[in-house]
Amino acid sequence: MSKINCNLSRLRKNKQLRQTDLSKMTGISQKALSELETGKSKGVSFSTLTKLCDALGSTIEQLFELVPDEKSAGPAIRLVEKPSCSFCGKKEHEVSLLVVGKASTKNPVYICSECIGRCNSLINEEAV
Repeated sequence: MSKINCNLSRLRKNKQLRQTDLSKMTGISQKALSELETGKSKGVSFSTLTKLCDALGSTIEQLFELVPDEKSAGPAIRLVEKPSCSFCGKKEHEVSLLVVGKASTKNPVYICSECIGRCNSLINEEAV
């Protein structure tokens, strides 16, 4: 099983910050920072990630690293780009709905609400 390592301690020390300094900068408790650094944390919220990245001037990729299991064929987790419609290219935030199809788990097909509407219009025109 792959493992996710947290580089918070190294990044914090590179900025010559103590946990108490980072805690004051971010509003994240020193206990939570310590748990992240020692690998005892069970999870982390997006708002916490944002605060840490902003305070340290780093990216999520710098904050965490995926260490694949030597026995596995590839990583268990992969970063993906935000989905966009496979037909018109509009991003998730540009449409009211984005639906994913089951064409392939590696290369899913997305269709937005606008393209669904266009398809329905074409189907209705052919039915008449």
